[in-house]
Amino acid sequence: MKKTILTLSMIFFATMLNYTYAAASGRITISINPPSVQAKMGDRITYTGTITNNSGKPVTNLITYISLANVTQGKEAPMDLEDWSANKAIRVDTIAPHGTYMGKWPMRLIDSGGYVAYITVVDKNNNIPVISMMSHLDIKRVLRLNPNNVLPVAIGEPILIGAVFVFISFKRRPGVR
Repeated sequence: MKKTILTLSMIFFATMLNYTYAAASGRITISINPPSVQAKMGDRITYTGTITNNSGKPVTNLITYISLANVTQGKEAPMDLEDWSANKAIRVDTIAPHGTYMGKWPMRLIDSGGYVAYITVVDKNNNIPVISMMSHLDIKRVLRLNPNNVLPVAIGEPILIGAVFVFISFKRRPGVR
């Protein structure tokens, strides 16, 4: 009897959750632009997210933010946007019935590989996030280091500092003038 009640209650909650999600996601839709990007490390791009209110009532208290995930083979992980973008979350007070809101997220590309970007909108009134489609982002590696300039400094600086210490210790020895 307990198993039957537990099973029926789980089915009921799953159905209600699915219904609530469908109602919330049908009320709000999100698109991300551009749908895909090919760029080089160091480039700056801007993602634009368009949030559309499909209902006949105003939508209030939205928080929207962009997320980035690394999908490079063997390096799959969500990314911390602290170094990529200064604009993380945007608070949207109200979107009029059948209106839209456009948010912009500038981003500086700091690492090579394959990524996906997507925008999430959290409706604080429904506690259900709505997520956009993914924008594919391919970043090519750029080598900006000139070994001909770095190698002499990397080897010469420790040798120069060592020579200065040897000279000072040699001068401080008693009997040497």
